[in-house]
Amino acid sequence: METEYSKFNYVRNKDKLLTNLISLIDGILSDGKITQNEVLFLDTWLIEADVISRNYCVRAIRNRAADILADGVVTETELKFFKADLLKIQKQLLDTPSLDLYSEEADRHLLEGLCKGMLADHQLLDEEIKYLNWWLTSNGALKNNYPGKELYQLVSEILKDGVITPEERESLKEGLIAFTGCDLASGVVDGMSTRLPIDPIESLDFSGAVVCLTGDFLHGKRSKCKADIEAAGATVCDTVTMKIDYLIVGTLSSKDWMYQSHGRKIEKAVDYRDNKNIPLKIISEEQWQNLMV
Repeated sequence: METEYSKFNYVRNKDKLLTNLISLIDGILSDGKITQNEVLFLDTWLIEADVISRNYCVRAIRNRAADILADGVVTETELKFFKADLLKIQKQLLDTPSLDLYSEEADRHLLEGLCKGMLADHQLLDEEIKYLNWWLTSNGALKNNYPGKELYQLVSEILKDGVITPEERESLKEGLIAFTGCDLASGVVDGMSTRLPIDPIESLDFSGAVVCLTGDFLHGKRSKCKADIEAAGATVCDTVTMKIDYLIVGTLSSKDWMYQSHGRKIEKAVDYRDNKNIPLKIISEEQWQNLMV
């Protein structure tokens, strides 16, 4: 039986994906063109975004992508027309009556989609990096707060001397993957948890520490994670408070994590750490596992 909560969550997840799609198109076209890799990425992303599969605009994109990919040969003419189609479809999505594009939540979803679109062809061109800088500069609320602040600082530093080195390009690419979970080299277009707010640490001591867990873990069920952490001498609590020493972010997360305690816990911990000077550490499941060996 469907509950009111599940209905509410469905609507918000649908709105998130539609907002993602609007700026995902922006990211793909931010260098002025579209490639075969980007068509493949968009088609794969839409397959996974099953919540919006019935949307007319989504079906239109998938049908056009299917036509392009059907014969295994992608021509420049096909890409040119597909680019024009995407711009028209994006305009239709922007006119969706019930879609709120002016909230802080929508800003985050737009940034997420933009970054995914920029990663879609497996590379970051100068035009894309400059477009991201312009986009973040134009959005004061995002560039001054998580998650935009970290990306804005990274892009600003890269562009400061007017030269984008291969190392800087790779550093930004890693930052975008960390934020979006969109790691094409691993075959992942969506679904991994964000890693940007993670603290770099060289050692881990749980003796007497207070630990909070958030997200889903490759290590096992929450009960197993809790038992292993307690065996190392820590106390595990359910909520983020000013008394915790560590927030551990699980590697896996559901696609609607922004509406679950997962995302809220991360945001609350970042606020305590960055704005209230609480000496807590936000660490990844990978750090926990590697440093406890």
